[in-house]
Amino acid sequence: MSLSRAAASRFRCGPCRYLTTTACGPNPDYVNVSSAPSNYDNSAVVYPGFLSEEEGQSLVKEVSKRMKRRRFEDGHWDSVISKYREIELATPHEVDNESTIDAPQYAQTIQRTRDILKSYVSPQLTNHTKWLPCHAIDLSKKGRLDAHVDSVKFSGEIVAGISLLSDSIMRLRPAKGEWIDDTSDESSGGYVDLYLPKLSLYCLYGMSRFHYSHELLPSDSVYQISGREDVQVTRGRRLSIIFRDALVASKDA
Repeated sequence: MSLSRAAASRFRCGPCRYLTTTACGPNPDYVNVSSAPSNYDNSAVVYPGFLSEEEGQSLVKEVSKRMKRRRFEDGHWDSVISKYREIELATPHEVDNESTIDAPQYAQTIQRTRDILKSYVSPQLTNHTKWLPCHAIDLSKKGRLDAHVDSVKFSGEIVAGISLLSDSIMRLRPAKGEWIDDTSDESSGGYVDLYLPKLSLYCLYGMSRFHYSHELLPSDSVYQISGREDVQVTRGRRLSIIFRDALVASKDA
């Protein structure tokens, strides 16, 4: 991100430190709800500095190794993403001997993230929650991620991601056809912005997961912070590690 040193020092929180599953809490400065609809349920959180530099570099090295033979795709069948490549990541116990990553550290990073998501973010998740395999999305500097709601047919209560390589701004909007509030219509239904610096973790649940679309704003968009200097975010190549819980079958099905 292109920031003056003074602006960066005022905005960034200090590095997080973890003991088992204990984490510094989500930082509300990284979620701007000043333009949100009146019935928004504050169901998006951002943990800045979630990974250490060492952990982040290790994940980038591993994912880049596995993606090196994949070309960037011009588009996806649902037309919401372009200039990207994507892989499903091995579960921690499947990390092979040729992996560039330290297997115990990889397993610890994945498990710690899932524990945080269960313990600090979404009370709907329990110790019996089943997780879908993580996948990595490598979005080029010229790539685009347009507004969409992740499929509710294949995944459950949350969509979460670790951001690597580049800072970005994610915007949430009421999905088309959703009720907003008594005074708003779809064209003026408001929005919520999330500032996602590299090494951060974000999570969408509740309304943000099911009733709001999410998208990445173009490079050089501005993140507004109440009472502080606005931040212009220059987005380069962006790598994200996505976490989703498995859909629980209805007992009535």
